[in-house]
Amino acid sequence: MARIPISTLAAGLALMAGCAEPNPPLPPPEEVLVVANSTAASLSVVRISPTGPEGTVPLSGTAVGSIAAFGPILLASLPADDAADVVALEGLQVRLTVGLPAGSGATGTAVLSDTVAYVANPNLNTITRIDLLTGDTASLAVGVYPQGLIGTRGSLFVVNGNVGPCGQPGGLCSLGPSWLTVVDPETNDLAIGIDSIPMLGPGNARYATVGADGLVYVMNRGEAAESRLSIVDPVGRREVASFGGFGTDPGQIAADRGERILISSITEGVMVFNTRTRTVTRGAGNGVAIPDNSGLAVDGAFRTYAVQSGGCAGTVGQVVVLDTALARIGSIPVGACAADALVTLLRPGGLP
Repeated sequence: MARIPISTLAAGLALMAGCAEPNPPLPPPEEVLVVANSTAASLSVVRISPTGPEGTVPLSGTAVGSIAAFGPILLASLPADDAADVVALEGLQVRLTVGLPAGSGATGTAVLSDTVAYVANPNLNTITRIDLLTGDTASLAVGVYPQGLIGTRGSLFVVNGNVGPCGQPGGLCSLGPSWLTVVDPETNDLAIGIDSIPMLGPGNARYATVGADGLVYVMNRGEAAESRLSIVDPVGRREVASFGGFGTDPGQIAADRGERILISSITEGVMVFNTRTRTVTRGAGNGVAIPDNSGLAVDGAFRTYAVQSGGCAGTVGQVVVLDTALARIGSIPVGACAADALVTLLRPGGLP
């Protein structure tokens, strides 16, 4: 047999490699919108593109508080049941129900990885770390009436509402300014160095988000029309600014991937704070009119999903979809007493 010269063989292999079918790129992750239906104790899970109703996940408790997610893993607090549900969004099912200390009143949630999550226990002035694989828990004392949690820069920031009983039975009033407790989730202990960040304002802080600029934005709800938005440096662990102008009782806040923080309000609709100019561009009296706006979320295309609660007497809610200019472009039906919302990523085709 004649031998093929090495140079000829190499040229042939190169030509074959050039003609070989390349591996096609993987499709991008799929964004989904999740809305907590409070009194219905369920989640509405909606595929964003194309937008439309997708599925409902019944939860194990009598009502749902707040929700947080890390990709397809979601944690929902169940305040009346002193528990939290771990939900597999790709299977639209509750994978695990975790019991919390008696009387916890579970509210704020944070999912830091596919194995670690936290729930705030306002009635006990503690937070509870949850192992999402085993359901094991460990609690830690923090500030007064912790209502919210946000994770960033390797730390967990606990939003201490600093509220207490007043007036009518079951009523709560601000006891003074709120503050953040900084926790190291690796050790489940207070962070080394600065572990407490005071904030100006009327107290009753509850909602927090991380802006595209890396700063933490915290809404101090206060009472009457005293609400203020605090800006916190999570690295220097200090409040760097505080702004008013958000009216009475603002709700959930969310950051887009640009320079906006959006603020929900039952009375004001959707309000806007610009992180670059540090100005309230749409404040009290100038919000985007969304009646009973109880929560909101923003997707990767800068669309805003504003939740209309529908009241809490059984009337179903809806999500109003707004474009980048905050003009209404559609709506999605959800459950009764709809509230908190979030956008998270699933694997392509992850929904059943």
